[in-house]
Amino acid sequence: MERFVLGLDLGGTKINAAVIDGAGKILSSARDKTEAELGAESVLDRIVKTGEKALQGAGIRADQLYAAGIGSPGPLDWQSGVIIESAHLHFDNFPLGPRLSQSFGCPVFVDNDVNAGTYGEFKIGAARGADYALGMFVGTGIGGGIVIHGKLHHGFSKNAGEVGHMVVLAGGPRCNCGARGCLEALASRTGIVNHLRNAVKDGIKTSLTKHHGKRLEEVSSGALKEAYQREDKLVRKTIKRAAKYIGIGIGSLVNVLGPEVVVLGGGVIEALADEMLPVIQKSAARVAFEYSLKGVRIVRASLGDDAGVVGAAIIAKERFETGVQAPEVASEAGR
Repeated sequence: MERFVLGLDLGGTKINAAVIDGAGKILSSARDKTEAELGAESVLDRIVKTGEKALQGAGIRADQLYAAGIGSPGPLDWQSGVIIESAHLHFDNFPLGPRLSQSFGCPVFVDNDVNAGTYGEFKIGAARGADYALGMFVGTGIGGGIVIHGKLHHGFSKNAGEVGHMVVLAGGPRCNCGARGCLEALASRTGIVNHLRNAVKDGIKTSLTKHHGKRLEEVSSGALKEAYQREDKLVRKTIKRAAKYIGIGIGSLVNVLGPEVVVLGGGVIEALADEMLPVIQKSAARVAFEYSLKGVRIVRASLGDDAGVVGAAIIAKERFETGVQAPEVASEAGR
């Protein structure tokens, strides 16, 4: 009997789920809102129901799963499946892996959501064939994933890859983490919108106010793309500013990590890749050593919204097949 893997991607606003067959093909998918404000138990319930919808769509039962994987915001302990802290999701030492194992009746492996997306791109997407890869996903925040010698790099802290919290502008805008000048505070959608909002307060005009009034925090990546195409001067300047700082971050990371390929994904990149990539590449070249950047590809992700669920499923499949302990075995949390 063929066995299947369930991939789950947990974000601050949405949950994606997909059933993957042995060849890595998506058989069925489902999504729902996270509604994190309702609390951790509610989020857990929504994850389970979204996974069940994906299983129903594929026409298979939970007992046909041999493993499941989930990508989640952290910090987290991927070995025990415990989310150490996630303010947006109200998780605090929450045993996500063990609890999902109880619900689906199979081993459930947890990793960082951007690690999962990066690994999906590394295995079957834009970084396929590389041995060293860096993923940077630019959306509401900015996260990263690192692949070294074909393996995800977690580091001593088990949470390596927080590229969004590199300081790229000393004394710059305050980040949600409390520091100033983080890449996330300058170049995420949140950082872009904050910069636009401050400019509007200073009297600079933008076409976005005609559609959103002064509530610019509700501006989506798609709306930024539309404003850019309308030749909105403020939006164009702000997007190019964000791209410049992303390039600075990438150039620095190329010097330190030496990747073969840098994959850029997330909602902001998906919407504005054509506009941002040339600026990012040029900015990275100003920072990286010429010999470090030679031959390095800086490319957009190819899997879109599927990167996280595919990556989480592949991580689960590989850990299960290599005998890595699943959370329900490795941790007594949640029993």
